Amino acid sequence: MPDDLFAVAISGSPRAPSKSRTLAERALSELEALGCRTQLIDVAVLPAEALVVRAESSAVAEAIEAVGRARIVVAASPTYRALYTGVLKCFFDLMPQEHLAGKFCVGLQTGIVPQHALSAEYGFRPLFASLEGVPLAVTYALDSDFTDGEPSAEVMARVGAAMQGAVNAARAG
Repeated sequence: MPDDLFAVAISGSPRAPSKSRTLAERALSELEALGCRTQLIDVAVLPAEALVVRAESSAVAEAIEAVGRARIVVAASPTYRALYTGVLKCFFDLMPQEHLAGKFCVGLQTGIVPQHALSAEYGFRPLFASLEGVPLAVTYALDSDFTDGEPSAEVMARVGAAMQGAVNAARAG
């Protein structure tokens, strides 16, 4: 496998622990099992002042640089106001226009109600495309799909399939 098969997962939850962060971590485990090098970026621990462009931060710059090196980008967020979190949007807003060009992108979203299931589609796909990424898949999981903080086998099957698809696309592209 090429050395450049590097993947990042961006956890957009403002809280820890969180179900969406757990999905990001599980996605990285799936990618590692498929031979990828991985890195988790937890936006909640990045300096808030830098995320709203009131200060500079080497941690934010390094996180954005890691996304730039990745071939696969996974973004995970709980549902806030029928979309992803504001802190996740702040992070993506700091990226240069073509920062996701040629990168294969997957969105993971958690929520309380099934009526928000489409929010992953209408949120993540345009977000990735706006930075010229290649949106591949989104997965929405209900809070009820978790037991003691762990995703169900059905959710993990969907996450695993999305990660396999991302690796296949990265290998082919």
